[in-house]
Amino acid sequence: MTSPTRFEFPIAKAEYLFNRGTEPGIGGDKRKFWREIMGFESPLAIRLAILAEVSVDLFEPQSQNQYGQLYRAYIYLTGVSGISRRIRTVWIVLIDEDIARFVTAVPDRLGG
Repeated sequence: MTSPTRFEFPIAKAEYLFNRGTEPGIGGDKRKFWREIMGFESPLAIRLAILAEVSVDLFEPQSQNQYGQLYRAYIYLTGVSGISRRIRTVWIVLIDEDIARFVTAVPDRLGG
């Protein structure tokens, strides 16, 4: 297992956070959380907020799959709305690499 030395978070992954995960009102609607609750208006704003709080020192091994090692990092974000939440970010380090690539970010069930 290779430990990450740096991370990568393309804007396309932040745009994913603005997609509706399910039909409105069913399951976890990513867009509703990031826009209506946290108050972010753009994928760039979410990306910058996450990058301002995350570091490779926060990465905790989560699991491994056929592509590489998954890590999680818990951060606290304060949205444009003024609401602060504990966020679980997920990253993957592909086999034989040392770059942690952003996978997703979700509100932590423990709240915050």
